[in-house]
Amino acid sequence: MLNCSGFKLWQDISKEKYIRSDYPQADTMNSPLLPHKLKSLLGCLALCLALVSCHTDQEEEPLMPAGPLETQFSLVDSIKVDPSFQNSYADAFATLNGKTYKVESQNKVEAYFVEGNNQVLLFFRETSSQVNRPWVSFTFKDRTVGQLPATFSAKDASLVCVEDGQSFADGSAAQSPGCSRVLGGTVTLQYDKATDAVSGSIANLKLSLEYFVPEYSFPNREGNVLRTSGSSRNLSISFMNVTRRK
Repeated sequence: MLNCSGFKLWQDISKEKYIRSDYPQADTMNSPLLPHKLKSLLGCLALCLALVSCHTDQEEEPLMPAGPLETQFSLVDSIKVDPSFQNSYADAFATLNGKTYKVESQNKVEAYFVEGNNQVLLFFRETSSQVNRPWVSFTFKDRTVGQLPATFSAKDASLVCVEDGQSFADGSAAQSPGCSRVLGGTVTLQYDKATDAVSGSIANLKLSLEYFVPEYSFPNREGNVLRTSGSSRNLSISFMNVTRRK
């Protein structure tokens, strides 16, 4: 084994009679041994530093592979048209009031998280349909993924910004203008540092709604009527092993 003891080499140097204090007239600069010893010392120290660096790298724990993404998704849209609009929006009142739209799926959700700029984004998009695809996202500011809250109310705007959207069969899409109006819901999160993955659930997330997906066409003339009448989207998602977006 290579001896990298710089102290021992220095002791060897100091023992040479021409650099001892009791030989003040020794010409240490012209000694043929001193440069050789110094070269050995410096070379050995450099090698030791390299070996320590390699050893430190080897001690870093590699990420364990996360398990497969698993999801359960449930969505129910409840459409309401207030009786006060019965005359001004007679068609909407007659055809939309009381209707529901439902989506349920297992392992048909695109999900990931993004960390950067001192915030964390958690994103979900249901993909069982090729055209009608709902999505929802949660943005946490001034946090890292390791600092995500364990359980919280989705209504807490000081903690999280919830955004949602929907794509439609006619090729158009709708998106909340900034943070959505959240009417209720509880979110539970758990971060696994070993696999760099997030698991948890979104329970009874209730959002204000202004479209009926099966009959939507752009432009959405009844949007304000549906929203002010109390139409809502109710979402529940359970998920395991949501990983960082590459």
